[in-house]
Amino acid sequence: MKRISFIIHGKHLRKKLIQYEAEKYFSKEFFTEYYITKAHKSAEDLAEKIVKSKTDYLIAVGGDGTIHEVINGVMKIPKEERENLIIGLLPLGSGNDFARTLKLSRKISDLKNLINDNKYLEIDVGKIEHKNLADQNTITYFINIAGVGLDADVAKKVNEGNKNYGPNISFFWATIKSFLNYQKKKIRLTTEEDFYEGNTLLVTFANAKYFGSGLGIAPHAKVNDGKISVTLVGEVSIYDYLKNFFNLRKCEKIDHPMINYFYAKKIIVESNDDCFIEADGEFIGKTPLKVEMLNQEIKFLTDFHIRVF
Repeated sequence: MKRISFIIHGKHLRKKLIQYEAEKYFSKEFFTEYYITKAHKSAEDLAEKIVKSKTDYLIAVGGDGTIHEVINGVMKIPKEERENLIIGLLPLGSGNDFARTLKLSRKISDLKNLINDNKYLEIDVGKIEHKNLADQNTITYFINIAGVGLDADVAKKVNEGNKNYGPNISFFWATIKSFLNYQKKKIRLTTEEDFYEGNTLLVTFANAKYFGSGLGIAPHAKVNDGKISVTLVGEVSIYDYLKNFFNLRKCEKIDHPMINYFYAKKIIVESNDDCFIEADGEFIGKTPLKVEMLNQEIKFLTDFHIRVF
């Protein structure tokens, strides 16, 4: 009997009901176990422990923050020791941006169908070498989108703020406040082919397409091509943002001389200023940083490749 391990966000109001429904769908055919997060980064510690115990399926129940922690826990285990592991996401968080790209359902019955039909895609994982907030060298992994600049400021405001009005409004107002106060940073960005230096609003390093609760910042991103999909935003104003807001919601490229879309295998970002970093919506540290994309690093439950690739 195969084993399914669920990591459920501890603040989810329906966590007991989720466990009850999962038992109804899975308990007759699988050995099931449930872990509830209790603090920041506990999903990371739980994921590492679970993978070491050789589960078959590891399912994150929550949003982008939960799957971010789970991936960072998984990546502590060498790839050869987790080759048979399949990861899934039941997107019951606030933003659910990674789930948007893979068209993931919130229904446990659909998750069951993915497992029964053995539908998974080998997808990339981003790796960032950077300074943490204590100025120590560290490594953080991401599955959706990471970035430096304004988006890190927005992530910090959202995580520290009140989300009672829903994720869309929270991210929108946090972005407006950040635009009004944020001082653009002069950065140096180096890839294997290009070099850029100048004042920059933000740079995102994408595996998937959406961040900020539904903003399509990286319409050129693919989750299994081994490339970092970069969006570099220079001298752009709050007026430009508002003017193009609905194009972002539609995940369309924005035609602006200070917005560039390109691909890279590895990137180095440096700045003489304190330039902060976010990964999957989590505020993680500051530059300098090195980013690379680990091609087809994990197996992930989805039928996205059936419809698209």
